[in-house]
Amino acid sequence: MPLKRPLPALMGGVSLSVLASLGAVAYQHLRTDALEARLLREVNTLIHAEHPRPSHVIPSRPGTFGDALSPLLPTLLRQTHDTPAPTAQEAALREAVTEGRAPVTDLPATCREALEQGRPLMRQVLAATHAEGGGLPEDLRPLSGPDMSRRDALTQALRQVMEQAALETRLQVARGEADGAVDTCVDALALGRELALGGGLVGQRLSAQGYARTWRACADALDAASLVRKRRAISQLTRLHEGFPPVSLTLHEEAVASQLVAFRDLLSDDARSQLPPTWFDAPPLPGALSRRHQWRQWVEDADRLRAVVDQPSEERRRALESLDAQKATERFRHAEAPAVRLSPEDAEALDLRALRSEALIALAEVDAARAEKGQWPRALMTRTTSLVLEPVDDAQVVIRSCVRGLTPEALLVTADRPAALQQVRDQP
Repeated sequence: MPLKRPLPALMGGVSLSVLASLGAVAYQHLRTDALEARLLREVNTLIHAEHPRPSHVIPSRPGTFGDALSPLLPTLLRQTHDTPAPTAQEAALREAVTEGRAPVTDLPATCREALEQGRPLMRQVLAATHAEGGGLPEDLRPLSGPDMSRRDALTQALRQVMEQAALETRLQVARGEADGAVDTCVDALALGRELALGGGLVGQRLSAQGYARTWRACADALDAASLVRKRRAISQLTRLHEGFPPVSLTLHEEAVASQLVAFRDLLSDDARSQLPPTWFDAPPLPGALSRRHQWRQWVEDADRLRAVVDQPSEERRRALESLDAQKATERFRHAEAPAVRLSPEDAEALDLRALRSEALIALAEVDAARAEKGQWPRALMTRTTSLVLEPVDDAQVVIRSCVRGLTPEALLVTADRPAALQQVRDQP
């Protein structure tokens, strides 16, 4: 007759079995071998990534934008350091002049002097955008290293270059040098495009800021330019518009950099030796078990985010809301990766950049058509559902946004004067 096992013994056996199963599941969940291998692959891919994009000049120069810009960076940093920052009043006046809200005679003398001193180097930086390929210098990439001070300084220096280029465009328009102003502003927009290619969210934000600062002066330059220059600008602006990287790629760069910042001390010695030298130093941090779980969460969050961010704005908004709702139901969540997110402000800035880019193309097309045919087209030739053309009178039309929530200033287009048009037609 078999012995009867006491109930407590049976329950204890079941409990041990359950605990063992849970322990095995937890062990598998906290293992980061696969995360480590994936991180090394992605670091290697991003470090060696190329950034082909349509060149806005023909012929382009051999090499990449990064190759052309790198030798200029030490001088650019020194110049930015040595240039006194404008006062709040001077900065406000400079912005008003750049955007055409104030006459160029209101530009403070200090701002004019700073532009005069910075113009040669600004021209060299803009000329770097004529390179055959895209790609940033290493110091401007998210994987440059955990110390962000140099990257921040370079970002500030390049922001100053874009400010100078936008102001230079406005001054050229005021001097009647419209075709030269288009040259300047198109290169300035190209600089914004370059900074978005491999520059992470910092580069995308700087790119959007550059478009916001430059586009009004560029619109006035295009409106006043010769027909020949308008036609060439249409092609250039279209190539720039086609060269922006998807936001999912930007978030991938940020996700990989964030993992290196937060979790590289969890890597094996062999794995850490395969990282770029700037990431070798990895002081151990407390809470290794909890942080392994957090690492897995960060990767899963980034994958889900990247899967939806390239959708059109309204679909993207709904998808992001759905992701937030899903996170709210998940238990035992850790703090999220601060850089691997698309804030409403970032999403709006990038949408506005695309809208402004389309608006400049539409302006050049409409103005060129009016110059060639003697009347305004009935609708925009650019294939866009974001903009509409509204006639004012025989001499003027307005291009405005029809996207809900995205309403940059409307662009007023004025027909070329007959004398200017005749001069264009007389050109060989």
